[in-house]
Amino acid sequence: MKKYAIYIILLISILVSVFYGFRKMGFHEDEYYTYFSSNRSLGLYQPDREWQDRQTVLDEFSVKKGEGFNYGLVKLVQSWDVHPPVYYYIFHTLCSFTPGSFTKWSGIITNLIAFVIAFIAMIALMKALEVPFEVQALTLLFWGINTQTVSCNLLIRMYAWLGAAIILCAYAHIKLMKDYDEYSSDLKKLWVRRILPIMAISYIGFLIQYFYIFFFVSIGAALTFWILFKKKDVKKAAVYVISCAVSLMLAVITYPASVHHLFGGYRGTGAAGSFFDIKNTGMRVSFFIGLVNNFVFSGGLIIVAIMLILGIMTLLVSNKKHKKVSAEIIVLTAGTVGYFLLTSKCALLVGSASGRYEMPIYGLIILLLFFDLYYVIDSIGNKAYLIAMAAALLFFLAKGHFIDKNVLFLYPEDVEKMAYASEENADKNSVAVVMFNPATAHNVWRLTDELLCYDKVFYMDEENTDKIVDKDVINADKIVLYAADDDLQKEAFDNLTASCKVSGDFKQLFTEDMWTTYEVR
Repeated sequence: MKKYAIYIILLISILVSVFYGFRKMGFHEDEYYTYFSSNRSLGLYQPDREWQDRQTVLDEFSVKKGEGFNYGLVKLVQSWDVHPPVYYYIFHTLCSFTPGSFTKWSGIITNLIAFVIAFIAMIALMKALEVPFEVQALTLLFWGINTQTVSCNLLIRMYAWLGAAIILCAYAHIKLMKDYDEYSSDLKKLWVRRILPIMAISYIGFLIQYFYIFFFVSIGAALTFWILFKKKDVKKAAVYVISCAVSLMLAVITYPASVHHLFGGYRGTGAAGSFFDIKNTGMRVSFFIGLVNNFVFSGGLIIVAIMLILGIMTLLVSNKKHKKVSAEIIVLTAGTVGYFLLTSKCALLVGSASGRYEMPIYGLIILLLFFDLYYVIDSIGNKAYLIAMAAALLFFLAKGHFIDKNVLFLYPEDVEKMAYASEENADKNSVAVVMFNPATAHNVWRLTDELLCYDKVFYMDEENTDKIVDKDVINADKIVLYAADDDLQKEAFDNLTASCKVSGDFKQLFTEDMWTTYEVR
């Protein structure tokens, strides 16, 4: 019966993500990059004073027939940027099964596969930790349908897969601790059955997202400390550390570009600068704790903390003892806290979207917090307090969905933009013009959803003030203008009206990061 309850929670969790998947109407700019860098053909380019048809754009965001399963190109493109390739391999594989298709479902399904892996790994982890079934069920429910887990599943980036790798890494380390005494007399068997899986997971985890290192190093340091000082076994500690180092070295040898990404790329340099800036530590940590409070617990983290404090105070007053915390919990906590703090120091600060960097660890945070709450309350022996705790947590879970509406990356505002673009495409007296900033021409991909609504789009360099001569543009009764931010934007507008039939009546329709849409008559 308990097994079926867990399966039901998994099914409900998937259905909730699918429900929000239908409500996802647009893309974050980084999601466009996922499609483009995984599936590109000739390479996205912006011609000056030329038309580009819909198929040319579509070919850069979907897999063309005959170009699927091209992992060499995927790896090459990632080496040019700042990311490891494994997530993009997985995403490209799914897109290769549906050539010519640009759809959100390729990304959502990719993430849901990772979520199922993470969910199963979380079950195995909790069983290894001997977590009571009540805590297992509450943890899986609260994490599985949490607005931030849903958001992670909807964001078409590598973070769902990073979360799966982290939970698998946590499970492998806890299993090593649990079975350590069983294999203590046979180092070879310990290495094959417990250390080798950690190496394999970490090899893949590093090549999914570099932030994996934060968890791996944190939990690894705690485990090494345990082997050295609790088990007093220098040899096995050395074997473990060397094996972990070898797994990372193999990852670097497999993907040499990672060295430049970490130590020379713009993200590596920026992250290092932030990491070594001691002054920003308090601000950054409080910012990410705020995201946990506001988005994971919908403002209820302080309530959970108060319940925990009151429980501990009750134990102290009644002379009851909190059950002893296991070494496994301490090691897992070290890995979780280490990842949270190190990521807080290095992640980009971009408002609520910054939560994506911590989303992979939210499941473990929820597990550890609920586990401790349970044992404090269980030590008190008051079932009413336990029921009140569960009710409060479920209230905050529901609040996140129905009141705070904390699910991210839905972009409902894009519905109106695409409807307008489709309507204008049907108007034979209207043309679409993209006026791009040559210094950031690649940012045209942020308009992909809208541009794909047109049969063709006219591109022009904002800083080229030569007179426009294309007849379809100069004779149009109406121009739908997508204009990038640029110091010479006014001169470009003047050139457009001077060259074309339109009188110069600019009506601002939509704004988004780096772009403004106008209707020009």
